[in-house]
Amino acid sequence: MTRRSPRATLAAITRATLASACACMLAAGAAPAHGLAQQADAAVVRAPRGAAGSIEVVHESIELRAKATRDLASPMLVRVTPLGEGRHRIDFIGSVEGAFDLLPYLEQVDGRPVASVVVAGEARTALAAEVFTQLPPGHGTDVFAAPPAGIGLREHYTTLLWLAGAAWVAVPAVVLVRRRLARLAPAPPAPAVAEPSIAERLFAAVDEARTRDLDARERGALELRLLRVLRAGDARSLADAVRSLRSDDRTASVVRAVEAWLHAPNAGEAARALAEIDRLRDGLLMRATRDGGAS
Repeated sequence: MTRRSPRATLAAITRATLASACACMLAAGAAPAHGLAQQADAAVVRAPRGAAGSIEVVHESIELRAKATRDLASPMLVRVTPLGEGRHRIDFIGSVEGAFDLLPYLEQVDGRPVASVVVAGEARTALAAEVFTQLPPGHGTDVFAAPPAGIGLREHYTTLLWLAGAAWVAVPAVVLVRRRLARLAPAPPAPAVAEPSIAERLFAAVDEARTRDLDARERGALELRLLRVLRAGDARSLADAVRSLRSDDRTASVVRAVEAWLHAPNAGEAARALAEIDRLRDGLLMRATRDGGAS
């Protein structure tokens, strides 16, 4: 073991003493700073956003109350509860993240503003409060970020019942209105029936009379009836009607055939006259069919 000189031993002791002194000084300087930090943290009351926070203050001169406010969009809502002997509990709820001073939200019961309060034996002219959020950054509000509720049967069953009742009433009403309108609608006009021509009326009279043998008196009566029916409206007499029918190319052949049938001396002549009438009828029908197809 190497022996140290007295000078080296003295130097080592001096260095150790200086190190101990410096450590004590650093510890003494750090203690007040730590105490100030704790006091600063204790001076601010913190509460999550949307949750209630509270702090007790002392104001012995006169009782305190919260200022009346009608703004529901205010970032801070405050309520004051007297506890007796000048003590008050201040409850607050913050809707916006940030730092606030609660004293502007308080007033004395006589309406005068609050200048200062005592907190933990210390007079304060500001009552600091911090509202913080527990949501991650950029998350937005937890109220409006929720998706809108859909339409459900439980929430809207009354509306659905009203709609069903309206449909139940509307369907018969529509049916009744349509039936009423159908009854009031004017009936379509009857199709116009073409007036039979003179030849067609002659053929109809012949068909009616050819089913049986006619004597001379019946033939004369039939001829007279035909002339009365067929004579023109401007003919003054039956003679004029006969002359008009015989001179008309459309009825001349038919009239002569009918006269030959009515005045036939025997059955053979009557049969030939009827055959001529049938031939003329077929020709008229063919001409009418051809004219109708061409049109």
